Amino acid sequence: EKFGLKSVSQIGEPFDPNYHEALTMEASAEIPENHILREFQKGYMLKDRLIRAAKVVVSKGKAD
Repeated sequence: EKFGLKSVSQIGEPFDPNYHEALTMEASAEIPENHILREFQKGYMLKDRLIRAAKVVVSKGKAD
């Protein structure tokens, strides 16, 4: 953080393809559709530039 490095992904936030890489989708009753359910690997930004996209699991809403 001292040099401007910060984490990108937060669980429960909306999925943004500019900052996240979706690996899979899973049904979830708690997390709304197209929001981050879990993360496999954290993403990082250095100042305003994306260094590594976060690898995440995206919610597809309630199971049928």
